[in-house]
Amino acid sequence: GSRHDSYCLRTSGILDEYDVTAWMGDKGYIGTAMLTPIRKPKHRDLLDWEKDFNYHHNKKRAIVEHVIANLTTWRILHTDYRRPIDTFATTISAVLGLQFYRQA
Repeated sequence: GSRHDSYCLRTSGILDEYDVTAWMGDKGYIGTAMLTPIRKPKHRDLLDWEKDFNYHHNKKRAIVEHVIANLTTWRILHTDYRRPIDTFATTISAVLGLQFYRQA
């Protein structure tokens, strides 16, 4: 949509209800208490340890982003769920298991 995810996250109240300090986000989530990359200050370049931190942070986030991209291409996530609703948790667990198995 036209709003950034961080706006929706703030207005949902999730940031007030959960400890999000271990959650990872991109630079759009700076200021939400999540773990985010270090933004380059205007007055200097990033230090080596800051670059290293950003590299490792983004490397971990890239894995999650790729999994999400792969999951959204699966037809099961593009259509309505047509099985009994009480089987949804089992089905989505199987889909996630297959996805992670494929990545290994």
